[in-house]
Amino acid sequence: MNKMSFTSQAAGKLQHTVNPFLKSLFKPANFGWLVCHVPATINHLCMEKLLNRVFATQINEGEFDFLQQRKFQLELIDVEIFVVLSYWGERITCESISHQPHESDVTLSIATEDAISLVQQDIDPDTLFFQRKLKISGDTDLAHHIKNTMDTLDLNSLPGVLIKLMAFYKENILM
Repeated sequence: MNKMSFTSQAAGKLQHTVNPFLKSLFKPANFGWLVCHVPATINHLCMEKLLNRVFATQINEGEFDFLQQRKFQLELIDVEIFVVLSYWGERITCESISHQPHESDVTLSIATEDAISLVQQDIDPDTLFFQRKLKISGDTDLAHHIKNTMDTLDLNSLPGVLIKLMAFYKENILM
């Protein structure tokens, strides 16, 4: 056996061993646990930087003014995580990322796979709502504004690494 085929076989065995471990480690319920054990400051900073970058055009055009001093909560059902966002001083802010719901003006609840499909624009929020895969509680008018703003998301504004991670997660972890 030559050195090249031995290396390929070893890599194949390693991948065969590691993939189930990674799949288990990053399945939604475990991923939520991991996220909640990252220091809150890091979680909030990462979330805020990402959202303010992705929605920079909408922020500059005043499309988030409806959220001024209001709280929007996103529940990722299968991850068992609640993310509370607000808008203060022309910036999207992350108020909380935790396993517990918090007081908010509106809560949108969705499974991870459906959230990824929504961001990837494979499905629209109205379809998810009517399929009962996107649930709304609280101020439905505020939820409607959030949905309309999400519809203006330009996929090109997402960091390439995030697009690849979402695709990988959807195809390899959730399946």
